[in-house]
Order: sequence, then structure tokens, then C-alpha cells
Amino acid sequence: MMPHGTQWLLGAVLLACCMACKGGGEPAPPAADSVADTVPIAEEPAPRASVTFILGEDHSQYNQYYTLANHYYRLSSTERTEAVVTGLTSLQEVLRYLQKHPPANGRPYGLINLVSHGNEFVDMAMTVRRGGERTSAQRLREALRLHRLPVLDSTLVDSLTVVFLHGCAVGRNQELLNQLAKAFEGGKGVTVKAAKHFEYYAYLAANRNPQSIRHYYARVWYAFYHPDSAMTENDYVRQLNRRYPHDRVRWRKGLRCRFQQNPADCYHYSFEVPCTWDEVFESPSEMPMVGSRSLRKQWIEAHDDFRQLMAQSQVPEEYFQVKFFRRTYLVSDDSTALGLHVRAKAGVICLIQPLTVSDSSGCNYLPFEPDPSDTTVFAFARLP
Repeated sequence: MMPHGTQWLLGAVLLACCMACKGGGEPAPPAADSVADTVPIAEEPAPRASVTFILGEDHSQYNQYYTLANHYYRLSSTERTEAVVTGLTSLQEVLRYLQKHPPANGRPYGLINLVSHGNEFVDMAMTVRRGGERTSAQRLREALRLHRLPVLDSTLVDSLTVVFLHGCAVGRNQELLNQLAKAFEGGKGVTVKAAKHFEYYAYLAANRNPQSIRHYYARVWYAFYHPDSAMTENDYVRQLNRRYPHDRVRWRKGLRCRFQQNPADCYHYSFEVPCTWDEVFESPSEMPMVGSRSLRKQWIEAHDDFRQLMAQSQVPEEYFQVKFFRRTYLVSDDSTALGLHVRAKAGVICLIQPLTVSDSSGCNYLPFEPDPSDTTVFAFARLP
């Protein structure tokens, strides 16, 4: 079938010829020339390229997040991208890849998916630089200040480019999204998007056919524990009831289910929220004394910035285990300095209830598909 504009042009030519045959006198001028002179036929712009970066590897057969996402963005009929890139682990590598692989059609990218474990509390498993620390808003801000990330120009990304960050409710960390938007600042107006809900991928078919993998969103609830504590199921239930008094959720069922039997199951998983702090001193005499529990408590109480760092995680301070380490830091090629490294971590139990819908046959395992612009589900960041 010919493009619509071509059909319209031929119709105009035939109509003009018929009118010329019916009338007398001088023949009408060629209609095709008249149309071509006054109504140029615009060509449809080439579709924008899309790419997905799988920024990690699975380390457990029970959590195949990256493997399933890899299959999904290659095979999905609705969210498949032209390219799926594996083997990269950092934002720096992503930006370099985009620089070295501009779209073949000469137009900026339309969609860039970044798939990484993450959490709404602090950071993402994707690092800023390869071999570096996990990506947090603070570390991104520092990398940008020191110009450590490649800059993309507007031939690669622009105001119609969407960078979709796929993690676990990272859309609740607005500052992280804002800093990521700055990392793509070369394409003024790039939109960074992330879900406020938990995200994961699961087989819809029992035979684990990769083409049956679906993309799910889920509600989440959190309970916390101190890494040195021995919490019981009753302890978690009481904490969840206290934290979410208006939610009617079968907490015990989710706490007892670590692995889903089907995509609609409520289940849970555990992870740790880390916070680190470093101080460097000019002489050993300046090093603080932290050899006893009371001295460590005094140090924490005297360092409001460190306590604020823990508070940013949204985990109550009493659930953090804080450890102190003396370190030697390399200041220059021939100079070192003594320092104090402080590491805090808190345990989190995350209960997950997938959002599913039923079809006409009664299957209730189908994923809920939100409107792409729904701000109750997604958060957005965009520089002016």
C-alpha cells in the first residue's frame, strides 16, 4: 500500500485530467506540478532508537531479577527495546557506551532503560564508576562536581529522551532522580522516570517460557531490625501493625513466604541499608578515642552530619549497627594520613504484594499496567 500522501497526490492528478476532458478551450496545466509546488509531501521521521542496560548479575537462583529483565526487554511485545546491553555495571560506562554508539538514524535516543537493584532509602547497586561505590544522590552530586562523568550532547539525548530507571521503589528517592537528570544534562530537558512501587519480572507460564515473562509492579511495606538482634515473627507483626495501622494485610502470610509460587503471591525478602563515613586527621593525636561502647556513643551523638546521613535512609536510628575502623589513606604519591572509617548498617524486611488483574478467563496473575504518566505510580525529574 502506498503512503497516504502519495495516494492523495495521484487522486488530484486523475481529477484534474477528467475535468480537462469535459471542458473546452485550453487544457488545464498539469495538476501534479501545481500540487508539488504548493503542498510539499513531508516524510515521516525515523523512529527513535531504544536501549536497555542490564546493570548487574544475579547471585542467587531464587532471585533472577537481571536474567528475567534481560529476556523481557528482548522478547516483550510491548516493552522490547532495539538493543539490550549486558556486562556494564556503572553509570560512567553507560554514558560512554551511548557516546560510542549513536543511533544509526541520526536522531537522539527515545528510551534508555537502566535496570539495577536499588532501594528507596539510600542508593542503587549500579555504581557511579566501575569498581566504585553504589550510586546515591550524594555520590552522583560529587562525581558531577568533579566532572568525572562523560557529557552527552543533544545529538544523543534531548528533550524527547526518557531515561527509565528500573529499581525497587527508587521513584521515592526524588533527589537521586534529580541528580541523575543532571548526569544527562547535555541533552537539555531529558526526562528521568522511576516507579514509586517495587518492580520485578516473573514467568506467567508454569513451564518458564521466556516469552511468558511479564513486568510487575507491587506495593511494599517495611519492617526493620538491628543486625545483632533476634527478631521473631510476632515482633515483625507488631511493628508492621504499628507502622501501617490502616492497611489490612496478612502480614504473617507474607513473612512466611520467601519465594512466590505464582505471580500473585505476597512474599518478602531481606536486605541491609548501608551508611559510611570517613574522617582524615593530620596527626595520630587528633584521632578520636572510640575503644569503648560509651566513647562510640559519644562520637555518634557529637556528629550530627553522620546522624543526618542515617536519617536520610528513613530507617530509625535504633536499628543501625555502627562499627569503627582505623585506616591509612593515600593522600598523594608519597604521603599518607590516618583516618577513621565509620560503617553503619540496618536490616530491612520488605513485604511485597504484586499488583495484578484478572482477565475474562479468570486468570488473576496478569500484571497491572499503569498509565505511563500516572504520578501516583511514577516519579519524574527534568531539568529546565
